[in-house]
Amino acid sequence: KSENSETQTSRHPVVVILGHVDHGKTTLLDFIRSTSVVASEHGGITQHLGAYEINWNGKKITFLDTPGHETFSKMRARGARVADVAVLVIAADDGVKPQTKESLEAIQNAHIPFVVALNKIDKATADLDRVKSQLAEVGVLVEGWGGTVPVVGVSAKDGTHVDELLETVFLLAELSELRADLSLPASGVVIESHLDARRGPSALLLITNGVLKNGVFVRAGDVYAPVRILENSEGDDIDNAFPSQPVTVVGFSAVPPVGSPFQAYETKHELEQEFQRAEVADIQREKTVSSETGVMIKADTLGSYEALLGEIQKVVPPEISVNFFAGGAGEVTEVDIKNISSAKHAFIVGFHTKVKKGALDLAVRFNVEVRMFDIIYEAIDWVKAEFQKLVPKKIVREELGKLLVLKTFGSSSAGRLIGGRVREGRVVSDARFEIMRQGESVGQGSIASLQKNRIPVRELSSGEEGGLLVHAPKSIEERDILVFFYEREA
Repeated sequence: KSENSETQTSRHPVVVILGHVDHGKTTLLDFIRSTSVVASEHGGITQHLGAYEINWNGKKITFLDTPGHETFSKMRARGARVADVAVLVIAADDGVKPQTKESLEAIQNAHIPFVVALNKIDKATADLDRVKSQLAEVGVLVEGWGGTVPVVGVSAKDGTHVDELLETVFLLAELSELRADLSLPASGVVIESHLDARRGPSALLLITNGVLKNGVFVRAGDVYAPVRILENSEGDDIDNAFPSQPVTVVGFSAVPPVGSPFQAYETKHELEQEFQRAEVADIQREKTVSSETGVMIKADTLGSYEALLGEIQKVVPPEISVNFFAGGAGEVTEVDIKNISSAKHAFIVGFHTKVKKGALDLAVRFNVEVRMFDIIYEAIDWVKAEFQKLVPKKIVREELGKLLVLKTFGSSSAGRLIGGRVREGRVVSDARFEIMRQGESVGQGSIASLQKNRIPVRELSSGEEGGLLVHAPKSIEERDILVFFYEREA
């Protein structure tokens, strides 16, 4: 069903809050929502992409709160893509930081208007002009500094100028003329998803068009759900959800992929027809191929899984090959242990999740290392350390000397007897040698015994002749050069 201009209506804005870690994004949203969510986050860092619908002076607005920690770059970019307006939060006492620049890039890539919120103006060390100057250096010219980007100094702590900031957000939204068609079945984006221990696979959906009704079916990627429970951002049951509204739907056939589009269907027959038309493959399962090193990540939500996977992939040393087995949201199960056990070195990293009963015993049997974490950078540090243990030691070769083969004698089970003269350096009885023939290596070997004038010796010096009983898989010929060496770890 296509959009009809006669059935279109205005919708309220979806606003993403972006910025560097600890610059006060969640505190700002906390003040606006008049609730307290900051203290519940581990390490004071927002670790999920949350969506909240609020009423402000009789107007609705939906906020997306993105994590500021560097680990969550994908989640920030996803938040910017589904938003209409962005608020770039910068601490006035700290200035432009790495995630500030990355957030700005996400905004520019999404092509959405934005306002700069200079937070913490209540602090004595706040310097608004310095931050505006830093913004100019990265190409952002704010109002009053030769540009058109709105800027508002605020205090998320006491609410100073927050009203002015929201007025600016609504002004930017009005200029965008946001519209939606209420005659269509709902469509939108999966903002967050997780495995609810009580209610099964659940997802936070942001409706971008149409109306989502109780009783319909929702498809997201390869999974679907009958909409029997529909909750708003406050957790209240509702019958219908409208454009720009974040809602929770439970009872999916599996945890839906974060960032994937969703579509609603009136009947299950329509849903099944769409699956057939799209020839959607089953959920991708990890191939059971043998690998030296295998890593699986399980987390409470797909957003956290995605973030942790991205960071761990960054710390894989170039010297080792790592196979990342399919993980995702949910507890560590016996199936997970069996899937990854084909790897010689197997690691399962859990984040904000648990290990199912029986899985730990199986992990011990299959020699799978399972570790649980509540703070993401601790998980990254642990995996990084484990990877380093697997990096092959660098072998340094120390060349000792060269021997010219003068005569070869018969061979026996004890080895092959040869006679030769040391051309340079020395020959040591416990050294290995490389066989050089006409300038090319044809094999390697070792010494079983070394003699000079039929007397056992430990080494021969340059110019000396001796007899050698050697072990070598390749035959040694007269005029070959044997290059003797030691190998040691760097």
